[in-house]
Amino acid sequence: MNHAFAIDEQVSGYQDDHTAQPLLSDILADAVSNRLLFPSAAELRGFSRHQHKHQLQFSVQTAAGAFFIKCQELAYLPRFAAEQECLLRMMATQTMAACAPLAMGSVKRADIQPMSYLILQHIPLAVHGDWFSAGQQLAQMHHHITDKGYGFERMTWCGETPQDNRWQENWREFFINQRLQPLLTQLLDRGIRIAHSQKALQRASEILANHQPDASLLHGDLWSGNIGFNPDRHLSYPVLFDPASYYGDAETDLAMTELFGRFPKKFYDGYDSVNQLSADYEKRRPVYQLYHLLNHALLFGGSYIAQAEALMAKL
Repeated sequence: MNHAFAIDEQVSGYQDDHTAQPLLSDILADAVSNRLLFPSAAELRGFSRHQHKHQLQFSVQTAAGAFFIKCQELAYLPRFAAEQECLLRMMATQTMAACAPLAMGSVKRADIQPMSYLILQHIPLAVHGDWFSAGQQLAQMHHHITDKGYGFERMTWCGETPQDNRWQENWREFFINQRLQPLLTQLLDRGIRIAHSQKALQRASEILANHQPDASLLHGDLWSGNIGFNPDRHLSYPVLFDPASYYGDAETDLAMTELFGRFPKKFYDGYDSVNQLSADYEKRRPVYQLYHLLNHALLFGGSYIAQAEALMAKL
């Protein structure tokens, strides 16, 4: 999830080309000095800014080729580190393509606040492509499992929300206590009480009772805004980005794809050709979707609170 929120005052000083260009030059020079990019990458030849309130984002052209750069205040560095680890973990499966992280670090200038950055492979992306292959490749990625339990080696973020990824052997305990309950607690701390929450939480616990799925590598936030297709080939291939990965039930990724408008039917046909979903998936799907609705309610409030309440009432 890469939704917008108000730009921090620390990054607002880079909103025009005059101030952005030296920042990008410093970032490229830092990556080169740390031997993360070829020396010719320090030669900045041009850039374009992307409208995004969440963070500064640039497509840059250098003598070494094109890159996509994300910038944020220094405190954001652990999140870039988590994003890098998630992307590398998905890439290591050699199933579905992901935007490769090339360099990460921070730069300091005397005239403005320090900044953290993440440099990614620049991949032209289209909205639609080979959805059948996308489903197949996601299913193949879900075959990569761990015997450590449910969780991840480090904290990851779903949007701006940190995810408690401490290893847990029981899936129900993990999802109730490390996904749903923390969001309800944070909402209460903000004075937002979600109707039916305790009854729905009990029902969710009952639905997940005795369900011990394989601990699959997940994207973690798989909606239409976090998948694209490279249009430069005869059969465009799918690409994942902005992950919130951990190891858990593969059905959680599928449930997210159905929350804000389903992916095209070919995607699910492709997935089912590799991983046939359990008949009980329909019962668990609203439980998994509740996590993302509660997260949206926490981050954005408004109609998402009502949607979360409606889903809880349905549970």
